[in-house]
Amino acid sequence: MHASLSRKLHAGLVVLAMSTVGCADDIRTPESATANRDKNGAEAGEHSSGPALTIDEEFTRMAREVPGFGGYYYDETGTLNVVLTHPSAQLDAARALLRMRQVRGSNAVVVKQGQYGFEELNRWRALLEQEAKPGWVFTDVDEVRNRVAVGVSRASRAELMAALSRLQIPAAAVLVEDAEPVQEQRAAYSHLHQWNRPLAGGLYVYTGVFCTLGFNVRREGKLGFFTNTHCARLNTTHWQGIWDSDRIGVTTEDPPFWSDRTDVYNGLSYVCPSNKYCRFSDASYAVYDDAVQSQVKFGYIFRTQLENAYTGGEPIGVAQLKIDEAHPFFRIVGKAYNVAAGETIHKMGQRTGWTSGKVNKTCANSYNGNTWLFCQMWGGGAGYSGDSGSPVFRRVPGTDADVELVGMYWGSGMSPIGSIEKDFGTTLDVVADEVGNPAF
Repeated sequence: MHASLSRKLHAGLVVLAMSTVGCADDIRTPESATANRDKNGAEAGEHSSGPALTIDEEFTRMAREVPGFGGYYYDETGTLNVVLTHPSAQLDAARALLRMRQVRGSNAVVVKQGQYGFEELNRWRALLEQEAKPGWVFTDVDEVRNRVAVGVSRASRAELMAALSRLQIPAAAVLVEDAEPVQEQRAAYSHLHQWNRPLAGGLYVYTGVFCTLGFNVRREGKLGFFTNTHCARLNTTHWQGIWDSDRIGVTTEDPPFWSDRTDVYNGLSYVCPSNKYCRFSDASYAVYDDAVQSQVKFGYIFRTQLENAYTGGEPIGVAQLKIDEAHPFFRIVGKAYNVAAGETIHKMGQRTGWTSGKVNKTCANSYNGNTWLFCQMWGGGAGYSGDSGSPVFRRVPGTDADVELVGMYWGSGMSPIGSIEKDFGTTLDVVADEVGNPAF
């Protein structure tokens, strides 16, 4: 057996495939902490400018224009539902605001009576965040149920209830959900996606573990790609194939986790305590080697024949991974920053293929031990170990192949594109250049 092949297959059989972030040996030393900023002062001094990169930021802006606005979502029929605390007084202003922002379905809005405004819920969520203990899994402003949702283990419920009392947060405003920290899965891997060209989203990449190529990016005149940071740290080499000659690139950018400071974006404060390590995304960037730059399909995601062939458990067989020869690609035509609860999103992973489902949490802060990820999305299509890094996208109505990039899958959730851009400090160039038929 070729020495390189033996090395990689052996590593694939024994490695613990990471399905989430935050293992103790995966945390880098954070940057030197900057001085804490006064939360209220920062919020008062920051003004909204530019696009809202997360749905919670969008809802916060809207709530400041229509006090008592609680968010919006799409129900099972695809109808837009808007939550208002005083519908009779707020409806006209809310409708005008939705239309001005070109929210899909604004002409046929269903009004839902809410008890709390979005800003009020988000403030309580932020207070609870600072009380997070082992056994707390997530916090989320649940716009569908107009409550703060907190996921905790059963053993941690008493701590949560004590925190609610201490912080004077009404218990009626909080939904407590049973949740257990995600456990790493030990799995044996085979090459389910074989060597493929061109290089596009959804293919397998090998970095010492098997993960998924997320999406291609053009930066500083070169092409590169994103996958999860728990798959590839700084200077990690990537292969797409089993031989040394199948090397495709190396990780050149992986922002460090940070601690002991408050990060403010568009008036929202994200507070990271001194004993935690925080980021907005599970993402790292690799630049393609010069030898494969011409083999990159920029702005495209591979498309399989079957949608939702995988329904759970350890994946069996490879039928779900077969590329659709007649229509091999989805084309990225934009970014979906403000995906609402109830919308359908899709993921393309090298282990389970094309899966789709409804969004149920739009901007949850996820806790895994000392590692916190702010504003993550939950729900959507099912996945399994090896799908880490999978591109997540929303299909464009009325088209067959056009999609908008939503973000990247990381195991129990997804890092939205806005959260990725927040970490990398730039607007990423991901949209396909071609305007014709996307077939390669």
